[in-house]
Amino acid sequence: MLMRRTAKMLATFFSSKGTARSATALLAGAMTLSACGPDARPMDDNAKIVKATLSLLSSDGKPVCVDDATQDRPLVIFREMTAAPRPSRRPLRWYPPRPLRPEPITQTDGGTDDAIRNADIKLAEPSARLDPLPGLEQLQLRTAAWRLSTPVGDAEQPTDIRTAWLPKGVSARWWPLNRLRKDCDPRFIISHPVRGKDFAFIAVRADHWGTLYALKPEGSDWKPVAEWSRWLY
Repeated sequence: MLMRRTAKMLATFFSSKGTARSATALLAGAMTLSACGPDARPMDDNAKIVKATLSLLSSDGKPVCVDDATQDRPLVIFREMTAAPRPSRRPLRWYPPRPLRPEPITQTDGGTDDAIRNADIKLAEPSARLDPLPGLEQLQLRTAAWRLSTPVGDAEQPTDIRTAWLPKGVSARWWPLNRLRKDCDPRFIISHPVRGKDFAFIAVRADHWGTLYALKPEGSDWKPVAEWSRWLY
């Protein structure tokens, strides 16, 4: 805890001086000193859900950069989308899960600083999919997600994303480090998982795209089984 506070103070000082490289080096050193050896804590269900989601995100062979803890509620966007007027709800469906990879932001003008400030920035929208899951699965997933979208008590808890169980191709760092590193792009934001008896849900955001994954228990582990219609931030 003391090392984290010290590293945070160093990040604030150096970022104010514009020396991000020095801040990155000192922060990395602080985090190295704070390491206390291998993390032997057993994985609980929330950690297994996060790991399964990260395995899906990295299954296309591309690197995934995340902060070292989950954040935000998973079903807020789902609840808003399903409460929208009927024409807006009509295209919303559950699909087989895929890795989330946002298209790059395009700029229609550039060159001078003034041109860049006045440029027409275009955000690529997620492509429409034509492979929705069968109707019964749609109903089961929608009902489970809606029921869990109003958490009771401490149903949604932050989960540490630990190096000990990270899938190949995934790096998790303390959030100030990720914001200073140019190679952490896109930076994936993983929500707190929420789970019921039959399904768990976890939201993922990368740049200007977001989606919601549904997982089911499989033996002692969890497996992604569905993905909600993607949205644009």
